[in-house]
Amino acid sequence: MDTNVEIITVGPLDTNCYLVTGGGTAVLVDPGDQADKILSRLNGLNLAAILLTHGHYDHIGAVRRIKEETGAKVYMHKNDQHMIGSRDSLCFLTRSPAPEAFEVDFFVDDGDLLSFGPLEFKVMHTPGHSGGGVIYAMDNCIFGGDLIFRCSIGRYDFGSMEDELSSVRRVLGSFADETVIYTGHGPSTTVGFEKRYNPYVK
Repeated sequence: MDTNVEIITVGPLDTNCYLVTGGGTAVLVDPGDQADKILSRLNGLNLAAILLTHGHYDHIGAVRRIKEETGAKVYMHKNDQHMIGSRDSLCFLTRSPAPEAFEVDFFVDDGDLLSFGPLEFKVMHTPGHSGGGVIYAMDNCIFGGDLIFRCSIGRYDFGSMEDELSSVRRVLGSFADETVIYTGHGPSTTVGFEKRYNPYVK
């Protein structure tokens, strides 16, 4: 089966939303803004799920509209549920309104395996940037949200620096060097590259 990952950059913070497709099934990761732009990329595909890496507004802003129009189920960690429909610290920092509230259908946790047709994702709880941060691993790639960036890591002043570094090291130690990390902002990277060049894991 051919799996395709399309990057859709949305919103004022250039958040990476990912459209993952395979066998006629589609999954969205972090639809943070611009619902019309994201919906136009579906092209009649069956959207089975919306996977959220964490609850910051720039990663969940388009969820309600897309959920209403497609009927897709929403998955996230319970520790970030309180951010839905409320102005969290990032909203105040960027002077942004609260995202529209929506219902979470399933709360994920460490070790969960999610299957949507031929698409399978393994969940790893990665607190630090937020208490409910998770990554979704599929085949030879990771959807990492704001945990880790190319040669950097996500902000930990919203969560815990100790937890952030622990989560980063756990992820980099759990996957092969060639594993692609699809980040929440900016360019993608690989596990091996970050092991070699990321100053936070030296």
